[in-house]
Amino acid sequence: MEETATREPTGSEAHAKRPYLIVFVALAVVTVIELFIYSFPLAHIEIISILMGTATIKGGLVVGYYMHLRYEPRWLAFIPLAGLALVAVLVAALTSTSVHP
Repeated sequence: MEETATREPTGSEAHAKRPYLIVFVALAVVTVIELFIYSFPLAHIEIISILMGTATIKGGLVVGYYMHLRYEPRWLAFIPLAGLALVAVLVAALTSTSVHP
């Protein structure tokens, strides 16, 4: 019976392929930014814009790394982008109606 030789990835190879810990720390930092954004003296529309930007960053990181979309063929990335485009249109419509009293 033959044993197949499997090569274990070194620390730098495993780190380069799947940087889950770095992504987790980035998600935590963005979440802290979201929590403290209300302590800054900003207009309501600026706070909404910043929160939408940070939510997009977090969503992109989760989809890209934890749902493994980054390691899939590029054409699969267009499927979630269609939903993201719809969300962007709806947020723009709701934001424009909330600015005018």
